[in-house]
Order: sequence, then structure tokens, then C-alpha cells
Amino acid sequence: MVPHTEDLPGLTMAGRLRTGQVRQLIRLIAEAQEIPANHPERQKHLISGLLRILGAVVGGSVVDCDFRPGGRGAFTAIVLEGWDSTTLPALEVLAQSGSAFNPGLRELMRVSPAHISATTTAMRQELIDDRLWYGSPYVEHHLGPAHLDHALYSTKRGATPSVVHGLGMYRAKNERPFDEEDRSLLHLFHLECESMLRAPTPMIEDVLRAQLPRRERQTLDLLLRGRTDKEIAECLGISRYTVNQYTKSIYRRFGVSSRPMLLARLLGRGSTGNLQRTLRDTLILGK
Repeated sequence: MVPHTEDLPGLTMAGRLRTGQVRQLIRLIAEAQEIPANHPERQKHLISGLLRILGAVVGGSVVDCDFRPGGRGAFTAIVLEGWDSTTLPALEVLAQSGSAFNPGLRELMRVSPAHISATTTAMRQELIDDRLWYGSPYVEHHLGPAHLDHALYSTKRGATPSVVHGLGMYRAKNERPFDEEDRSLLHLFHLECESMLRAPTPMIEDVLRAQLPRRERQTLDLLLRGRTDKEIAECLGISRYTVNQYTKSIYRRFGVSSRPMLLARLLGRGSTGNLQRTLRDTLILGK
């Protein structure tokens, strides 16, 4: 078995979808489209409905800005459904330790999609065998005590290679594992509904900025204020060569190749006021 991507043979997944689930999914999407696009209830309705159709206990829609081979993982939740005082600690530890602390997600990070915007959907058992899964600290000390086990994941990559929109669903330990039909349904859901679940661009960029090391974050803030490399070097007390190295690293993080492209991405989005407030809060050079 291999994870689904839209480039794999059998994309239509004929014969791999349960008719009843498909009908429920069509109805769910139609209901969500009746809710205003900017209303948070639309996303909650989609995720809670998906949990019901898949028979999952908990699930969520997130954006992860460090989802790459060797990455730590750094997710920001968009919508979480079903989590309570018993299950939430299993999610909180991933927020603290990084998504890669979950061995299934760590393996999913290593999957190389055929193209940059590919959607990849996988059952846990396709990613990691039972011995490694149940022997991992995450499952033994966090997921198990939360009475969760069977997992189903889907990721869709964005323009920046390390940024993904992710969906994760879990069933209880005493329930049956997800199967190929469940996987196909989640894959179809992600392809059709990602635009309705997508995180706002400012959220993604704020997470990316927060992940930068302190000096690179300071360099970015000064770049956005229109400072030259010489001015940045003088302000931070570093060489122009070091500024150039920081700048190249920033370009890679945001998926751009020049200063104009960086400025267009971060300043040309109709939210300059919010960005300026963020800069005022973060530009503490001695921090």
C-alpha cells in the first residue's frame, strides 16, 4: 500500500469509496457552502461533519510551517473538533515538541510528492509498522493514555515547500483501524474542500516569521522597513556578509528569490497595518 497523491494511478479511486460516505460528503459540502465564507462556523461544520462520516473521535485542520524531511514540525491549529481534557494533552505535546514527535507524521514528512502542490493522504499503518508505532514515546506516554490510536493524515503542500495544510483524524483504541475507503474519502475531501479550510495567508507568514532565529527575524523586520544591507549591518552590529547570509535564509523560508518578491509577499496583501503592529511588537534589537 502507498499513500494517495493525485499523481498516482487510479486517481478516480473507482471502487474504493463507499457510496453512503460519498453521499454524506456531498451533503456536508453543500451545507458548508450555505455558510458565509468568512464565518468560522463553516470550517467547524466541515471538520465536525468529516469526523462523523469517518467515525473518528477527534480531528483537526492545521497549517504546519516546518513539514519537511528532517524538520521538527511547527503547526498552528485552524479548527479542532472533539478534543477534551482527556485527549487534548496528546495534541499539546506536539505543539510543544513539534509534529515530528509523532512518528507517523515524521514518516509522512519524508514522503516526496510528485509536484509542489501535491496532496498526500495516508493511514498510519502505511507510514510506520506497529512495533515502531506502539514503541514510540509519543504513543506510549501520550496517545495511549488519551485512549486514541488509529490515525489518518492528509497534507497539501503550498507555494513554500515546507508549508502544508494538514488534516488529522483519530479513532479510539478499541475501534477498527481506518481502511482504504476511509483514506480515499479523506483524500477526496481534502482535494475538494482545502480552499474552504485554508489558513489565512497572514497566519502562515506570521508563523514562518516566528520560526526564524532571532537575528534573522531582526533582519527581516529591518528589511521590511526599507533598510539597506549596510544600514542593517550597522544597526545589528554585524558584517554586510552576515546580513547577506541572513537574507538568503529568509528568502528560502518564504519561498522567494529577491527583496522585491519578499516585500510583495509580506506587504502587498492588504494587511500592512497589522504587519506594522507586529513589527513594532517584535523589533526589540537587544532581545
